[in-house]
Amino acid sequence: MYYYWSIWFVWIMVTFIMEKRTWRNVLAVCVLVHIIFSHFMISIFDFSINAGFLMTFLYACVAFVIFQPGYGIVKIMQLCSMISAYSFFMIFELYDPVWFTIIKVDWVVFALLILMCLTYGHQLTERITLWMMSACLGETLYSLTIHRLTSSIIIGDLSFLSLVVQGAIFLLGVGQLEKLLSTRSSRKPVKGAAKST
Repeated sequence: MYYYWSIWFVWIMVTFIMEKRTWRNVLAVCVLVHIIFSHFMISIFDFSINAGFLMTFLYACVAFVIFQPGYGIVKIMQLCSMISAYSFFMIFELYDPVWFTIIKVDWVVFALLILMCLTYGHQLTERITLWMMSACLGETLYSLTIHRLTSSIIIGDLSFLSLVVQGAIFLLGVGQLEKLLSTRSSRKPVKGAAKST
């Protein structure tokens, strides 16, 4: 349920609030297609993969190539650390759930990956790309790891998609706050300028 509220909020922001640019319409169409495909499941061997998950991963791969053309070994290592952090806490919650009785593991993963995105990424596009890429690959690694414990696995269910969309909204809000603070700091008058005139 949270997924649909979150993704419709993203669509409203993209369609009506974002600046009018050439890629705004493309992004709005991608969000609508993502909503439509989130209802479908694709079965591969013992895995059931949400089509919305595959679209999220596709978007992340395209963005990783477009917005980070100069990525090197450092970016790959940062991405691998985020993937490992996601998988570690999800597996740790399975083996020792007592630690997550008060705070859900989703909140821990959300907070940790958001902090890592804000640390590793400098621009909004870079942060959202790292977020989507690490969440999708972390979910895949987690599902492949616990495959022996369960008979059927769903990769990228609606709770996962909700986590991804809410993280993107949070990063978008942080980016807008940083832009607002930078414009306010640039408008501050220089001390002594009024006295000299």
